[in-house]
Amino acid sequence: MDLSVIIVNYKSYACLQNCIASLALALVQIDAEIIVVDNDSEALNLLPLQQQFPLVKWLVNTKNEGFSRANNQALSQANGDYILFLNPDTVVSLGIFETLIQYFGQHKMVGAVGVQMENKEGKFLAESKRSFPTSKSAFFKMCGLAKLFPRSAYFNAYALGHLAKDKIHIVDVLAGAFMMVPKAVLTQIGGFDNRFFMYAEDIDFCYRIQELGYEIHYIGTQKITHLKGGSTNKHTETYRKYFYGSMELFVKKYSRTKYSLTEKWILIIGIRLARYLAAVRSFLVRFFYGEDIFFLELL
Repeated sequence: MDLSVIIVNYKSYACLQNCIASLALALVQIDAEIIVVDNDSEALNLLPLQQQFPLVKWLVNTKNEGFSRANNQALSQANGDYILFLNPDTVVSLGIFETLIQYFGQHKMVGAVGVQMENKEGKFLAESKRSFPTSKSAFFKMCGLAKLFPRSAYFNAYALGHLAKDKIHIVDVLAGAFMMVPKAVLTQIGGFDNRFFMYAEDIDFCYRIQELGYEIHYIGTQKITHLKGGSTNKHTETYRKYFYGSMELFVKKYSRTKYSLTEKWILIIGIRLARYLAAVRSFLVRFFYGEDIFFLELL
């Protein structure tokens, strides 16, 4: 089998339906399987999708196992020579899988590939290609200089703003929303680190692939649509706990191999400060706008 597509879903059934429908079209010429792990499953919402897509392999969890653990759960049953980790709030394009499989065949030392992601308005999503977090890049992001100079290799190094979005580049980090990996590489690294419940698991994953000597390639010539936020409200304490907690876990995990003691604590203090400021911002948003989701997501 050429490809296994793994999707971890958490209460994003409408997005998931569109995602699988796009996959059904894109996989016509590929020997492939689709595996969906439904975390904290809702039977009433899941059943219509199971009936609509009977060829999908459905793994049902009664609680939210998190992104890493659920992906590993599916990975243990995947049969493809290549594995695609895909978010449910995505829509893939025709021909993308043939192109990527061919690319792997021509580049044997590539351990993972990602593509250019756009939102529903067609705007490029900067998280499509990234570098590893550093104290300098974190500072520039927090103080707004990265946004002020989006194409600067110095001020916007984290988002690799100087690299053309529609070209092919060797990068540090890809987005977990779309990441394709040879099964042989996954066997070597052992899948995702279950300590990352959600967020930063893609950074850790890419770091471990590179530790094995493989390269991470961003294929900007291929595009998908990433709607984003299908199951996430960024103005909740749960989001802040997992997002900032995972970033801190990554820094601590590699404090001996990647970060000096000084940079480690600069990053940790910065992460904790960012979490506090995010909490204040969310409080102010809720104070002025209540529970209006439109304003919560806009601001």
